[in-house]
Amino acid sequence: MAHSPDRTNVMGTDSIPRLMVRFSLPAIGGMLANALYNIVDRIFVGRTVGPAGIGAISVAFPFMLLVIAYGLLIGVGAGALVSISLGEKRRARAEKTMGNALVFLIGGSVVIAVLGGMYSAPVLELSGASPTMLPLSKEYLDIIVWGIPFSTLAFGLNYFIRAEGNPRYAMYTLFVGAFANIILDGILILGLGMGIRGAALATVASQVLSLGWAAAYYIRKWGTLRFRRKNLRPDRIIVGKILAIGAAPFLTELSFTFVMALFNRFLRTYGGDLAISAMGIFFSLDSLLFLPVLGLAEGVQPLIGYNYGARDYGRVISAVRSAMLLGLAFFAGSFLLIMTVPEPLIRIFNDNDPALLALAVRGLRIGYSGVLFASVSIIASHTFQAIGKPKKGIFLTLSRHFLFILVPLYFLPPLLGTDGVWLAIPLSDLGGGLLGAWFLKREFALMRRDQQIDEMSPPPGPAAPLSDSV
Repeated sequence: MAHSPDRTNVMGTDSIPRLMVRFSLPAIGGMLANALYNIVDRIFVGRTVGPAGIGAISVAFPFMLLVIAYGLLIGVGAGALVSISLGEKRRARAEKTMGNALVFLIGGSVVIAVLGGMYSAPVLELSGASPTMLPLSKEYLDIIVWGIPFSTLAFGLNYFIRAEGNPRYAMYTLFVGAFANIILDGILILGLGMGIRGAALATVASQVLSLGWAAAYYIRKWGTLRFRRKNLRPDRIIVGKILAIGAAPFLTELSFTFVMALFNRFLRTYGGDLAISAMGIFFSLDSLLFLPVLGLAEGVQPLIGYNYGARDYGRVISAVRSAMLLGLAFFAGSFLLIMTVPEPLIRIFNDNDPALLALAVRGLRIGYSGVLFASVSIIASHTFQAIGKPKKGIFLTLSRHFLFILVPLYFLPPLLGTDGVWLAIPLSDLGGGLLGAWFLKREFALMRRDQQIDEMSPPPGPAAPLSDSV
């Protein structure tokens, strides 16, 4: 791979549509590849073990979201700070950010893995596992925890690679792991009959391969930035900024971990283990029909962060608006698909349980009834992360989950049963979308005002080269 020192400069000069294709499509592909881990596990397990296997993975899902939350805290925070630093021509700070983040990615993931292995049974019980479901869930989680350090580190390296302008390689990193997982699932589950244990082992092995691919980018010095030993020592200011920027996506996943556990507990109360399995199918399909817009938002973050650092606010606003429109178009397609032909999608996971099919069809249609509003909410949250204003992103996150999901989740199920659980999802899309639109409108007004002030000021001198000062 050729070395390209000017790779980051195109983020401030190339056309917005071309950059969105270049950055967002690989990010979407990477998001889909990453989602295949969970989808493929549930397909293989659902067809061999049955609905109980799908439910067992579903109650392990909140803990897996906790792991993702930590990866987002460090990865998004550091990635955004790297993008902003490159836009400001501060190469040394970008490299110090990467070094500090590496230490926390490794250390934190090891702690989570150890605690998860020690307390897997209580964690699964809190997540809604019934006594009949607990043994299968524990068998799965006790193996999955061994892959946490590998998956978290690969997750973080992907954000660094994207931040310096190489989203395609980051996408390949995730595809390597995803395709390996498919092949290993087939061998271990279908070939060797290892069931849910085989699914867990395949996931861990594929995460190791994914990390190897990501690490090769820096070992072979294909990028612009470098990991340096001097940057491994934590810097209080850098770490503070990483945590501040990454707090919004971290709280998104952390609060969603809590919400997912509540979903499972309420579903078990009002619909039994089969309802939990139906929710598991919902979130598996959600990976294909919803998460690509998260990939779009993540893909456009380096573009937004770079131009915000360069004070080119017109390009920032254009990128945000384009991302929202693309997200809306994708969600419109998802909405039509779920409302018209949900049955074939559900049968991919299990085609011999009519009760599960009926529950999942009704749940999917309710859950996707408000998805058109979600594009604004997602893009708004990622925009505030990208421009280094985490407080607004955190407020949007907490409002969406603790106000627009948590409140309906406590009041609706006693009145409507399992339908009340599903209704909390579209209500969060509606409330989060309206609030996100209001926040973006105010932020755009501030950017336009600052742009006018800059245009009235004397022209700046020639741009400095990438600096070695922090």
